Amino acid sequence: LWALSLAHNQLSVVFWTKVMVDMGLTPCADPDTPRLVCYAALILASAVWFAMTVVVLMCMESLSAFLHALRLHWVEFQNKFYKGDGRPFRPFSFEAILAEADA
Repeated sequence: LWALSLAHNQLSVVFWTKVMVDMGLTPCADPDTPRLVCYAALILASAVWFAMTVVVLMCMESLSAFLHALRLHWVEFQNKFYKGDGRPFRPFSFEAILAEADA
């Protein structure tokens, strides 16, 4: 869960660098670029960055919520009612079944 939280920040930085800087701000750095092209590139890059960020972060938050619920079920709920007073675990084995059948 902590790794997902750390990944939010890192993915945001990567998306900002790859989309906004490379797609949106780089064309505007050239003085020969018309202002209309610069504005269009910034608007398009902003829309792409926003959409990618929201989709990826929503998927990561859904995964985080699922993992947290799974952890709560596994750690909290299972340990509350589990009692280790059953029969010992014996792994499945064809040899053991055949040995019991022969005896």
